Amino acid sequence: MQEAIAFAVEGKVKATVHAAKLEDINEILEQLKKGEIEGRIVLEI
Repeated sequence: MQEAIAFAVEGKVKATVHAAKLEDINEILEQLKKGEIEGRIVLEI
């Protein structure tokens, strides 16, 4: 666990985050079901 935290502190771990509009939720859910999305999606209201 300490090693994982050290990686994060050193900046070796990057989060993949994409922003999408709330109107696109149906398309996003389909992409999630198909495994086409890497990282996280943040919905903009």
